[in-house]
Amino acid sequence: MIQPRRMPYPFFSSIVRSCYRHGGIGLLLSLSLLTARAHADEKITFPSADFSDKYQMALGSGKPREIFGYLSMPTVAVAGKIPVMVIAHGSGGVEPKERNFWAPYFNQLGFATFVVDSFTPRGVTRTVDDQTLVSRAANTVDAFHALAFLAADARFDANRIGIIGFSRGGNAANETATLTFRDNVLPQHKNLQFAFHIPMYVGCQDGRYRKNNSFDKTGAPMLFLLGGSDNYTPAAQCVGLITDMQQEYPGVIDYRVYDGANHGFDGDYGVKYDGLGTTSRDCAVLEIDLKTWTRHITGSGELLPAAKVGEFYKKCVSRGVTFGAANTRYREMAKQDIEAFLRKINMIN
Repeated sequence: MIQPRRMPYPFFSSIVRSCYRHGGIGLLLSLSLLTARAHADEKITFPSADFSDKYQMALGSGKPREIFGYLSMPTVAVAGKIPVMVIAHGSGGVEPKERNFWAPYFNQLGFATFVVDSFTPRGVTRTVDDQTLVSRAANTVDAFHALAFLAADARFDANRIGIIGFSRGGNAANETATLTFRDNVLPQHKNLQFAFHIPMYVGCQDGRYRKNNSFDKTGAPMLFLLGGSDNYTPAAQCVGLITDMQQEYPGVIDYRVYDGANHGFDGDYGVKYDGLGTTSRDCAVLEIDLKTWTRHITGSGELLPAAKVGEFYKKCVSRGVTFGAANTRYREMAKQDIEAFLRKINMIN
């Protein structure tokens, strides 16, 4: 079993010393609350890699990189080895909802959870207004390495490790189901794959990958959860991809579009607008050949030469995105659909 590296919490140690020094009951109460939250998950490092882009993720090699995530264990009794849910964050980095809502939610369903932080170890807090700050391959590569790391731990069931991802992390939840990416990133683990995938408000404008006339998926069950009013990563760009994949993988891939839901509909912080947020909502959907990395415009089949890609995006990428929700309505709908999905694939009773 790989022994996780436990990270110290010097902040809490300083509070303990202050408590003894000043004898403050209120401070002790604050300490108990903070400690309860700090001990809800454990910060653990694991080996990953840096790939410059998705082309390299498919056909090249990466450079070693140490990443960390937050591991929390089930809060209900689990017989035998423990299933795990890898949680991949979006362009805003790890948000409170990942660690404070989704992780405890899956812990109550009997899963351990591992919230992977793909930004902080790379010196970045967010990429909302500049997606080039961190390679767009990063979340996917980190998720693959988290899978390998967790599968090597004797506590966990290597055959029951799933992934859920939000926005940029939704891309990871989708792309980790692609065989070519898995085989290139984890060449020593070609029998290892995620048991299921849940991409939420994922971007599909350039997420249509094909190889030998196939979508090149592992065949693991997938559930896409999309916002009907998403003006950041529009649902319409995904629905065409999903329905085409369903023809190749019948009974394996499902989706929901929540009417009226914005991007980040699982957030409970109200509806917000970011004028600097970049979006490819007005760009034509591209299909990428995984063997040659050539791009074609879906529908017309027109070839988009590599030299023209920059010009293509310069004309269609815009700024200004809406995200969040006024209440927890859509989050509750997502919970119900996720639980139904997990029951259908025999991950929970």
